[in-house]
Formats: sequence, C-alpha cells, structure tokens
Amino acid sequence: MTSLSRCLYLPWGRLAMAMALALTLGLLAGCSSDNGSPPLAYPQTIAAARIQIWGFLKDYHVPSATVALVAGDRIVWSETIDRVGTTTPETMFGIGSVSKIFAAAAVMKLVDQGRIDLDAPLVRYLPDFEMASPEYAQITVRMLLNHSAGFGGVDFRNMFTYAPLMGYAEQVQAALATQRLKHPLGYLSVYCNDCVTLVEPLIAAVTGKPYTQYVQEELFAPLGMTHSRFALAPFPPGSFAPGYDVTGNPDAQEFGQAYASGGIYSTPSDMVRFAMMLMNGGCYGNTRLLSAAAVAEMGRDQTRQLPFNPVPTYARGLGWDNVTHSGLAAVGVRAWHKKGGTLVYESDFVVAPDEGLAVMISVSQRTMQTGLLAEQILLHALAENGRIPAVPAPLPETPLPERSPTDAELAALVGVYANKNGPIRVEAAPDRTLRVWVYDAGEWWESASSLKHRSDGTFSSDEAPNQSYRALVADGRRYLAKKEPHWSGHYLEDSLYAQAIEPATQPLSRAWQALAGNTWLAVNEDAQSWILVNGLPPRFTLDTLEDYPGYLFATSPYLANQIVDPATSDWEARMFLKIGLELGRDLNDVVIENREGEAWVRYGSNLFRPQATVPILPVGDSALSIGDEGLAEWRQVREAGSLAISGASAWKLYDADLTLREAGQGTGNVSAVPVGAHLMVYGAPDATIRVTLTP
Repeated sequence: MTSLSRCLYLPWGRLAMAMALALTLGLLAGCSSDNGSPPLAYPQTIAAARIQIWGFLKDYHVPSATVALVAGDRIVWSETIDRVGTTTPETMFGIGSVSKIFAAAAVMKLVDQGRIDLDAPLVRYLPDFEMASPEYAQITVRMLLNHSAGFGGVDFRNMFTYAPLMGYAEQVQAALATQRLKHPLGYLSVYCNDCVTLVEPLIAAVTGKPYTQYVQEELFAPLGMTHSRFALAPFPPGSFAPGYDVTGNPDAQEFGQAYASGGIYSTPSDMVRFAMMLMNGGCYGNTRLLSAAAVAEMGRDQTRQLPFNPVPTYARGLGWDNVTHSGLAAVGVRAWHKKGGTLVYESDFVVAPDEGLAVMISVSQRTMQTGLLAEQILLHALAENGRIPAVPAPLPETPLPERSPTDAELAALVGVYANKNGPIRVEAAPDRTLRVWVYDAGEWWESASSLKHRSDGTFSSDEAPNQSYRALVADGRRYLAKKEPHWSGHYLEDSLYAQAIEPATQPLSRAWQALAGNTWLAVNEDAQSWILVNGLPPRFTLDTLEDYPGYLFATSPYLANQIVDPATSDWEARMFLKIGLELGRDLNDVVIENREGEAWVRYGSNLFRPQATVPILPVGDSALSIGDEGLAEWRQVREAGSLAISGASAWKLYDADLTLREAGQGTGNVSAVPVGAHLMVYGAPDATIRVTLTP
C-alpha cells in the first residue's frame, strides 16, 4: 500500500470512509475526486460569526480575537478580528490547556511505536517518581491523560510568569513526592493539570529529548505549524498578541511554564492543521503522524468505566475535555472539545470528525465566551451545509408543574455544601421553597431563590425554570446536583455541583484554634510570577465559618475558601472533596511546618511564613540575609520615611493591607514609605541585601 493510500484524506465522515475502503480495494482506481461542484465556502456562517465576535469584543472590552474554520482538507476561514489594529492571522495567542491535546498525541505516537504502554505503571518509565501515598506505584500513563491519577490538581507556584523559568515540571514532580492522593487510583476523573505536566518527564525519559523539542520535531514540523511554539524565550515584538492591563496598555509577554498542560502559543490556522490530521485518522497529506487506532483512542470516552461517575454529562477523552460535545450532541453530531485558558488568553478547539469540520478560536482576554462562539460557528456551518435543518433555538423557559415537597424531600437538600469555589448553603423558606447561598469575599450571597418543587422531583424557580437542583447520593456521600442551560442554550448540562459537608467528627484542636484567623506571607514564589507582578496579595489565611464547625477554609493567592478537614492531626488539614470534572479540582492539604519554633504553612509547593512574626525594619542601615534555600525575606516598616535597597535581585513594597505599592530589581529607592508597610526582598542563596530606612 502506498503512502498516499495510507493517508488519503477523509473529509466527509462515513461516506468518505466507504469511499476510502473502495479505493483501497481498487474499485475507484483512476477516478477523480472532483465531482464538478465547487466546495462550500460557508459565507453565511462566516458573516454571522464576524458579527457575533465583533459584538463580544465590544461588550467584553477584549482587544482581539482570532479564528479559523476548516472543512475537509481546506481552511475556509482564517481571520483576526482586532479592535486595536495590531494583530494578523499569523499572530500567536496562548492556547492554554488546548496544549493538552498535543501532550496526548505525543504519548500516543510513542504508544504506536511500542515505546509506551498506556496501562503500564508510570514508574516503569520514571523510576524516581514517588508520592506519600504508597499506591502511587500503580498510577498508569492512561491515568495521567484521563485525569484519574488522584493528584490534588495544579501546582500554581510559578506556573505563569513574565520571564522564562526552567524546571517547572521538575518542581511539580518534587512537590508530588511529599503529597498524598486525594482519591483512589482510577476512581474518578477530575481535571488535573499536574497529571499532564508529568507527561514532560515521561516523554524525556522515553525519548531522551526535552518534551518541547519532541513536540516541535514530531508534531509541529510535519504539520507545517510554523507559528506554534513554546515560550522558552521572549518572542519578537509583534509576533504574539499581548494582554492588556487595566489602563488599556499592552502587557508584557506571559510565559506558561507548564508546557504539556498549558504552555503552547499558536494560531488557529496552525491548529486546524492539527485538526485535519485527527479527522484523517492520523494522516496529514502523505505523512502519517498517528495511527487511526491512536486517534480513535484519544477520542474514546475514558470515564464511563470509572467507579465514580454518577452524573456522566462529560465523556473525557485522552487530552480532550469531552468527546461528546454537548451542544453538538444535542443536534446529533459527534464532536471532540478542548477548552484552554491562561491568566491572559482563552481558547476553544472543537473537531467534528464525522462531518469534516473543525474550529479554533482564541482571544486575548479571559472575559470572553470562546466556547459559545466555537459552538455557534459549527452549528451555523452544519445548518449551512444541510447537515441539520437550522441552528437550534434556546430551550423555552417553561416551568414544570409544582408539587408540594415532603419533609424528607426538603431535608435531602437543606444543609451546607462545598466545592472548589468554596462554601454553599441551601435553606428552606417558610413557604417550603429553597434558597441557595454562596460564600465569597467574606459574605454569603444569594445565588438562587424561590426554588419550587417540580413534578420531576427537582427544585427550580419560575424565573429560571431550566436551572434546577436535586439531591443525589453516590458512594455513600450526599451531593447537590445542578442542571442548567449551557452556551447556545438549546441543551442542558448536568453536574455534581457540590458535596454535602457532614458534621465534623470532633471540634478544632487547640493547635488549630490558635492558627485559625492568622495570615502567612509567600516566600518561594518567583518575583516574576504573574501573581506577584500583578499585585495579588501574597498571603495565605486559615479561617473558620460558623456553619462548618470543626472545618477550616484556606485562602491562597490563587483560590479562596478551600475546605480542609483538620481532624486527623495538629499539623495536617486534609483535602477531602470528591467531585468529578471541574468543581473538585485544584485542592491541597494544608501542612504546618515547624521552623525554629514558628508555624509555617506548606500548601502545594508554596511555602508561607507567619505575618505576625515578620521582623521590624529598624531606622538606619540593615543587612538582610537570604538563607541557603533562597527564600524571600520580609520586614515590617513601623515608621514612615524613605527606603534605599541594594544587592537585591528583586524587591516589592506592600502597604499595610498587602496592596502592592512599588517594585523593582537590583538597587531601588522609595521616597514615601507608609507606616505599616511590608518589604519583600529577593536574592541568591546566602546573599546579603542592604536596606536603609530614613525617617
């Protein structure tokens, strides 16, 4: 069989598959592929999408969007829609977690070659991988790609920076060595960046090449993805779309250090080349990158067989978020979907393999709904080519008949819950309706009210009848499930919204009572991390809530109000939520480390020191010593005045509320330092920083 017959393009699903089979058997030898009719150019789809994208750019104050639509073996549309006039279709955008598709493809290429077994233990290839939970030795490669390995979620420290940093994957592996699993292996699929980040050392161990080099050589190059790369160094000005700060000025380049799970910059035109390869069963032109079996395995539901999957709305693939895109499944179309986001960019990548259609859209700000736009583009294309009769209308807002709830039906929902976003409370009103409250920024906010019991057993309001809640018991735990319209609104998505928090087995110990309400300050976040440069307070807090006696809530610079259970010891408060997909992700244990009599906090790989014991900076000259770990040093300023700093690699000055006031590198001077300010200084291990405070 020739290379061409192995890699014949299959643009139109089942019909094309039948034609390819006939060609393989010699039945169509010598026949032209040109049927005399011009290919569809999708003018109506493109016109509608342009209008919608322009509207979103204006409504959400987004600088630019870039999009490409592929039909069969043709890019029928590639355009950048730009409010600031600085980007083109060749301008790169960060694609965030869409990068995970390339990690899966890289692994599957090695599976094709017999060099990796998906169901072999990871330690076969990474013998130095370990965790605090002994079960780690049974974690398989497949569990990394379908997010069922049981890791906490994501190591946020230094994940996004304003300067290239090497060694993030090594940082993640080192952190995992001290951590325990949050659920049994292969028990559920919950989104986990750290799982995919470990693909980097896996690829390097098997191939002898850095992950970034392997992807460049084995995927980008043969696909002709000439505008796709990892941010290993600063890009030339104008080659990438910058984010914009609050004043409307272009921001510096964002560097994603988690290369496998979110570090690629690309363009939609490059991305749809990757889509063409997938739709053609692993071939691009005359080049085979993956076997058809590998592509099919990536697109196979990896979650239905997991022990815990009580609300199977999403079908996780290998690398894909969902291999049965809900909005397209509602009109009878199979599609694979991957969403991506960084702290600057947002992207959506959808491939409908049976239809020969794919779309990629990226924007330079996280406020815009790229998922809705991608879904709408494909729905319009399917209507324009006659695959569906019309773009579906949103579901009607028609309340179901009411039914008076029993006391047991009310009691099944009333109570306190939590998910990754924090505490949730469900209350029964005197009229036997329900109210849902969420906790944010130190207050309870009503998110739903007048929820009436309906004929199908759910609770919903007359104002939003398609958003409903119900009680669910799974594997001995109580949950609040939620169903609501998504994106285009012609379908509902069901999810485990929150886990019920059962009464604590014991009250807080004296040790935890002494720590609750305290604040700790970051000491090992890089000075160029996105978090610190953009002025997020570098603090960690532990708090209690009256409705949750015996539990603690951790707030870091990345996530707020993470519930942990301190019942097992006085030095470790444990994550315990078991919620699949998105709402149980990014959890950590809170670990107390005794450092010279002080209680420091370890949260993921982040280390925080007590704010209460930060030394006072005296008037006059001071020498601040950086320890052998290279941790940042902090000082409190109790007298107003001016500061002179020398010998620091970087420094930051915060006011009493930990709002960033000034920052710099090397030598620096601050003319007006307020009372109560906090100075943070960086230096090489064992360096000495000179600071002078003048009243």
